Amino acid sequence: MKLDFKFNIFTLLTVLVLALIISVAILKPVWQIGGDGFGYYSYARSLFFDGNFDFKNEFTLFDNLYNHTTVDNLQTVIGKVGNPFAIGAAILWSPFILLAMLTTHIWQFQDPFAIPGYNFPFQIAITLGTWFYFLAGIVLIFKALQTILNKKYIWWSTIAALAVSPAPFYLIYEPSMSHGLTVFSVALLFYASLKLYKSQNINYKYLALAALASGLMFLIRWQDIVFFVIPVGIIIYKLWPTRDWRQYILTGSIFGSLFLIIALPQFFMWKHLYGSWLAVPQGSSFFHLTHPHVWQFLFSSYHGLFIIHPLLILGLVGLFYAFKKHKYLVILLMFAFCLQLYINSGLYDWYGGGSFGARRMISSLFIFIFGLAFLFKHVISKKFIKIILIIVMFTGFLFNGLLMMAYAKNIMPLNAFTSYSQIYLAPINILSDL
Repeated sequence: MKLDFKFNIFTLLTVLVLALIISVAILKPVWQIGGDGFGYYSYARSLFFDGNFDFKNEFTLFDNLYNHTTVDNLQTVIGKVGNPFAIGAAILWSPFILLAMLTTHIWQFQDPFAIPGYNFPFQIAITLGTWFYFLAGIVLIFKALQTILNKKYIWWSTIAALAVSPAPFYLIYEPSMSHGLTVFSVALLFYASLKLYKSQNINYKYLALAALASGLMFLIRWQDIVFFVIPVGIIIYKLWPTRDWRQYILTGSIFGSLFLIIALPQFFMWKHLYGSWLAVPQGSSFFHLTHPHVWQFLFSSYHGLFIIHPLLILGLVGLFYAFKKHKYLVILLMFAFCLQLYINSGLYDWYGGGSFGARRMISSLFIFIFGLAFLFKHVISKKFIKIILIIVMFTGFLFNGLLMMAYAKNIMPLNAFTSYSQIYLAPINILSDL
């Protein structure tokens, strides 16, 4: 009897949810609201518990827990404690945080912290929120690609891209980081963009959705705003033959206005904390855009994208097969990828601090899924190559999982230089400890 497996979004979500639950049950991660996640969460914590946006008590707790001097370092010119992290994650997490507050009113949970809002219910709330938006992002990527590809290729490419990427680490070990949420915001933009791409003329419903998604991307991670070149490029492509400048003005006005409406919370927060509608909270030295570390970002043993996650390069290879049928779309995707590469490699901490791989490129996950889907489509009829690809991807999955465990168990340091030999021997060390 032949098993009729359904390559649909329901089975994909089922596999992903089960994978997350089983991984947590086996790996037993400790979910603290710490690191960058502390900054993202502080907006919601300060509003819901203190009724303000004065972060002094939040960052004082952070300093006491982690032996830092954040309160002093984040003083702004107008005498407030600044916050270098974007506000969008706190906004998206808010329904889950409110549910955690309700839970703590009904049941009594141990709270070892000096101020409330950081104990177990809130750790769980942020994790579930991150998982929810991440899975919603996967649904949007699947729905978008479904307009141009067979579901089977999308199904397998999604599983494969996730299995060999940094994303699982930030879902299992560091869910209070913003990376799971960026998958959602960028996926929403990609979905709207592909709908625009497939429509005969400018569809203003998807134009508006692309503008709203651009604003959301900006709210969650500012550098992700570069992905707006995808819908803007498609809009120009659609309007160029008309030479109608009134349509250019209309579409530009709609896009710009909706973007600004969604982005307003961040501008207001900058004004409140820094006294200016536009700010670089990390300081001017945060950007080294005239001297990007592109080669190191890709191939350094210090969190290099294609060193820690080498099989993601297959996603870029797949774009060449997609180029034959979707030239303009692939050009836009590659342009957006290169902009992300340029921005992220041009930061002073291009290595991403305490990072598992090039974590900032998780925002480009949809591009890797897109490319892998076309690669799988190309090799599906080539039995020998298909078998090799399956073996390679499965090996990559094991390597990624074991390396992730090595970092979590401090066999590999997250925030220190490592050698190539350390990286590729770490999975063997994990296996020897099992």
